[in-house]
Amino acid sequence: MNKIIIGFVVVLVVAVAGAGYYLMQNLDGIVKSLIEEVGTEVTNAQVRVREVKLNLAEGKATLSGLTVANPPGFSTEPLFTLDNISVAIDTSSLTGPVYHIEDISIDGVHVLAEQKGAITNVQKFMEGMPKSDTPDDVGDTGSSEVDIRLAISRIDFSDGTMELRSDQIGNQSIELKELQLRNIGTPENGLTPDEVGEKIAGQLMVSVQDALKSALGKYLRKEAEASIRTKLGSLFGRDKD
Repeated sequence: MNKIIIGFVVVLVVAVAGAGYYLMQNLDGIVKSLIEEVGTEVTNAQVRVREVKLNLAEGKATLSGLTVANPPGFSTEPLFTLDNISVAIDTSSLTGPVYHIEDISIDGVHVLAEQKGAITNVQKFMEGMPKSDTPDDVGDTGSSEVDIRLAISRIDFSDGTMELRSDQIGNQSIELKELQLRNIGTPENGLTPDEVGEKIAGQLMVSVQDALKSALGKYLRKEAEASIRTKLGSLFGRDKD
């Protein structure tokens, strides 16, 4: 009986060690799949990540080649492409109820904005995003079903560009302003991954919409000015006759 018990314990230890080894060897792929799953759920559009690299000892993570698919009815090219994402994690928080992310730096934000008639893919994307019924102060929901909660101190988007393809005004390249987000969730009241994703995606889309409206507004002003000059030229030309 003692041999049976000892044998069972040995098998159990080996199984646990094997599971731990498998987890550590495949952690990058597990996190990659989780990001794609949560991102797709938050945006209601297919999210893909080319590569994820984790360094838990240093509390760092890097992602590259994150893309968000275009809405149906537009090109098959991604609506969003994020080239490089660097994450700094407070490792001491990993044993607590809220994971504290100190900094997220996103370098190389590329947006493909397409206009067909009176609608753009940006508008359609925002209309397709799931609507949250949760108020802004969603940090303390008291839900025991949520396993992961996050608090992010700082997010910086830099080196952003937008390519506008329009059947009305042609193609344009537009520089996006740098976007900074602060204090998404708190160490006391963290947010779920879905809530964090909604806030980040919402703020980024507002920035993109503002740039798109500005570009379209400049075009309309130029068209109006050209029309006025044409009318004035015709009027003065008739007066000379």
